[in-house]
Amino acid sequence: MMQSNNIESVSKEKNKGHQIFQKTASWFGRIYSTELNPLYNLGGIAVLMFTIACISGIYIFIFYNINPRQAWDSVEAMSGNFFNGWMRNIHRYSSDLLVVFIVLHLIHTLFTSKFKRLVSWISGVISFLIVITIGVTGFILVWDQKAKLTGYLTAKLFSGLPIFDPSIMGAFLLNDLNVVGGFFKVALFGHIALSLITVIVIWIHVLRIAKPKIFPPKKLILYSFIAIAIIAALFPVKSDPPAQLTNLPAATTFDWFYYFGYYLMKIFSVGENWAILIGSGLILCVIPFLIKRKNRTPVQIDLDKCDACNLCSYDCPYGAIDMLIHNGERKAILSPDKCVGCTICIGSCKEHAITHSEFPDFDLQPAQINDVTVFTCSFFPETNFPKELNVKQYKVPCLGSVMVKDVQQMLDNNTNKVAFLGCEDCYYRYGKTWAINRLLQKRPPAISKRYNASRLSLFTLNQYTPEGLLKFVKETETNNNQEKTQIVDYHKVKPVVATIMLTAFFALIIPFTNTKVRFFNPNDKTLVVNFKYVSSPVEYEQNVSSMKHMQSATPVVKKRSSVVLKIYASKTKKILFEKQYTPRGLRHDIAMFIFNQMNVQEDLVDIELQETEGEKKTLALNNVNVKQGDGTFVILRDGKLEVAQKTDN
Repeated sequence: MMQSNNIESVSKEKNKGHQIFQKTASWFGRIYSTELNPLYNLGGIAVLMFTIACISGIYIFIFYNINPRQAWDSVEAMSGNFFNGWMRNIHRYSSDLLVVFIVLHLIHTLFTSKFKRLVSWISGVISFLIVITIGVTGFILVWDQKAKLTGYLTAKLFSGLPIFDPSIMGAFLLNDLNVVGGFFKVALFGHIALSLITVIVIWIHVLRIAKPKIFPPKKLILYSFIAIAIIAALFPVKSDPPAQLTNLPAATTFDWFYYFGYYLMKIFSVGENWAILIGSGLILCVIPFLIKRKNRTPVQIDLDKCDACNLCSYDCPYGAIDMLIHNGERKAILSPDKCVGCTICIGSCKEHAITHSEFPDFDLQPAQINDVTVFTCSFFPETNFPKELNVKQYKVPCLGSVMVKDVQQMLDNNTNKVAFLGCEDCYYRYGKTWAINRLLQKRPPAISKRYNASRLSLFTLNQYTPEGLLKFVKETETNNNQEKTQIVDYHKVKPVVATIMLTAFFALIIPFTNTKVRFFNPNDKTLVVNFKYVSSPVEYEQNVSSMKHMQSATPVVKKRSSVVLKIYASKTKKILFEKQYTPRGLRHDIAMFIFNQMNVQEDLVDIELQETEGEKKTLALNNVNVKQGDGTFVILRDGKLEVAQKTDN
């Protein structure tokens, strides 16, 4: 019979998210093995995709023309060459997959509550925002219709701020490189500089984690690269038409992994988009405070017992223990703010110098012999044991916290066999790995070779069954000293199937990388009035200096006139639009940008710009023919209003 219901527990809380995630991920373990399971390496795959994107980006940059007038042609020429085009495809798809795996890593972190450190979380959010910015600037460098639309929507968003002028929207639509050419250079610089900054952010992200797994295992790297190479060969990337082709970017595509935010510009107003942008950013930043992981209290270290073996410092997954000089002796010193209470260091200390208030006391001298002693990870779900077995169970925070010296004493005094039940993917990162290596005599403190390995077994969450435990206990003890402890986990990998599955998953992104999205209806009659205007002075500075060299040769303008823009229907003289524009600057003495974009029903319109003060100049343009499709742009040239022609671009 199972012994006693008074089973010691180190944690009242259960991380159901961690258990559910492992049960879901176990299906992939049958194909990839637990070690290579992509769901257990989401962060590493994200870094891998970033690395692939950087390497392929450096290569294709060799063939890229940084002049916006030739940029599109150079990209098309690149795509015309098989290898160069293949590298471009790899660059594009690895960038898309980078976003996918960052989001999956974020969701996994939230769902399993695997976050504590504010710096790591904030740096992760920042890295996501930087990656989105890098991707958007990359699309601008193609300088196609999508790049023009990107510039237009970005200018529209920033026009909601008082320091940005909406006329930049018109400059993008008209492809006025004299105005937006500088934006192109900024995009090029940002695309490169932000990639370098991302490396720093990744370093900050893992800064306070000991022995971080930056990249996934080598075999998974190989499978991932083969998969992305296949989809890059099968699904070539296509650019939109060049930016110079038409004024209105009506035929554009969206890469949803980078443009999901831009689509909101189609649904909500500029003010509402700013509210969404700021609100979502604040929510992401405060999540650690709203759903903060409840860590155990820090461990305690008895410095009198510490023999400075350094094992606890080396084994700690969070770098919470350092070997420092204390009272003239080298001792293990704890940083409580880094400690999450995983107690893995307890399993490292053969002197039992490390304790924890929630760690169970082991009964090493029981009244009866147990068939099996079971150590259960605190994140392992409640389980039933075979009724015919006499079982003693201890719940420990992590399997890595079990000291092999205690296991040896139990095997000597009170139990026939010992079983370990733990996570497939350790909640504390290295607990399961350290436990297995100690049992396999690969890591100190290791179990003594005089103990028969057939008396020990470790079951992972998705491999444990009561029947399996019963079979392990009933098995006859072997005399083969070369036999290793049984680790019941997913060990076998199916390379071909694994690669095909990754390829299929990567291919799922393809439909979302080239979706047609329309911001301009070709059936609309779009009128855009866009130009810079310097109005007449209405007030001058008074020269009060008596010194001649301090006097200005020409009067200094202190204030200029406001203007009113009116748009009429030519036939009915009905006012379609009217707005007053004020000169910029604190004193209203700087040139203003006149911008208006509207859809009209009339075929002919009159446009009038009139100053309200001073000389009260008036500019007019009558019978402007507004056609469907490419839009009609009214500009100012040589002091006169006129309709821009294609040759103006």
